[in-house]
Amino acid sequence: MGGKVLDYEAKTIYMNGKNDGIALGMAQGVAQGMAQGMAQGMEQGVAQGVAQGRASMVLDMIKDGLEIGTIARIARMSVEQVNELGRKAVLE
Repeated sequence: MGGKVLDYEAKTIYMNGKNDGIALGMAQGVAQGMAQGMAQGMEQGVAQGVAQGRASMVLDMIKDGLEIGTIARIARMSVEQVNELGRKAVLE
């Protein structure tokens, strides 16, 4: 009888440990995934904000009548990119 009780207790301990390990692994995975997602989202948000700020600056310079080549040099963009921003602004 003692062997059966010990065997049952060992299986119970094993299953409890296994379930605890799975739960801990899942919690850690979710936390890591959320942290990575938030970091990526912030990175993309900052990049998008910088791009919008640059586009706004370029449009202001176009409106002020600066030469396209000068705008491109200041904004570190190609003349084609500056012209494209100007075209998109006119269409909006």
